[in-house]
Amino acid sequence: MSILDKLRGRASKAKEQAENVVDQHGDKIASGIEKTGEAASKVTGHRFDDKIDKGVSKAKERLERQEDAGETPPGPASTVPEPPPAPPAAETTDKPGTDEPKGPPAGA
Repeated sequence: MSILDKLRGRASKAKEQAENVVDQHGDKIASGIEKTGEAASKVTGHRFDDKIDKGVSKAKERLERQEDAGETPPGPASTVPEPPPAPPAAETTDKPGTDEPKGPPAGA
């Protein structure tokens, strides 16, 4: 089993756990979102209330959609990006008696 397969398995398990948490504790999460918005307003001296309110509103809307659909938001827990392709291996030259690698040095 490759590392990528293990990561996908863990991401799938984390997604299921997140779905269960939202289903069981959606009201507590909404309350936390609201309290966080209030705290942010207080810390910033209410200078950014319009932006904070907009963020709180969007977060609560997304939470409601999740509760209705039983889904989790897109993000690191729900998707695992594909790793970049492996660099090509250094090849040796066709000249007999030389040990000089063809291409860039291995440490570069």
